[in-house]
Amino acid sequence: MYYYLPFKYKINSLTYELFIEPLRTILANTQELLSRGDRPLQMTFENQLNALIYFHLQEHTSARHLIQDMKDNEFARQCIAPEKGISKSSFSEAINSRGLGNCNLFFRNYLKKQRIFYTRRPCSY
Repeated sequence: MYYYLPFKYKINSLTYELFIEPLRTILANTQELLSRGDRPLQMTFENQLNALIYFHLQEHTSARHLIQDMKDNEFARQCIAPEKGISKSSFSEAINSRGLGNCNLFFRNYLKKQRIFYTRRPCSY
């Protein structure tokens, strides 16, 4: 059984850009995804990361709901979805099997950056 949950807040491109800005430096050092066959990839690692972040910020209930939102919502279509759009099967294949190594490397670098940030700040209590 599926329930429709209304969005708690509306995300626009300015708020999303402010949210994602700290990740851009780490993303610049992450390797590009390579196609394993003749068919070109429909999603880059940046597209995957944006989709995962947007999925959790909007509290989507499924990948199908996210893909529908990327088709209907102007912000999601411009800032989150790949340029040519994406089908449900291509999205699921990309999220479930490609980019796991990049994702692991990205989050390791993110944790290193956060560890440095928090160890430099004096304790306020």
